[in-house]
Amino acid sequence: MHLSGPSASIRQHQRRSGLVLLGYSPKPYGSREPSGQLLSSLINNAHNVVIDHAPELDRAASQVPSIVERRTISVRCSFELLVADEEIAGTPFASRCVYILHPCN
Repeated sequence: MHLSGPSASIRQHQRRSGLVLLGYSPKPYGSREPSGQLLSSLINNAHNVVIDHAPELDRAASQVPSIVERRTISVRCSFELLVADEEIAGTPFASRCVYILHPCN
């Protein structure tokens, strides 16, 4: 199942998912709670969670630590990437961080 779009437009998802891939928008928060029920439901019901984000962007920098530090989640691996591309050099998008998480049993 592929769920696309802002989290506010996705229905509550309770079924166990094989993989949840979270990508973070460069847009500011707006008026909604950044880590709401839907995001928690998706993470809690996934066999694996992959988070790909630019650590210099405000939205990701404020949400990712609270996800990674959850007691119900374990970090399987993490890595940082520096993209050597002239088009994005010097922007926050040139630096990427990826976490692969799975539930603690």
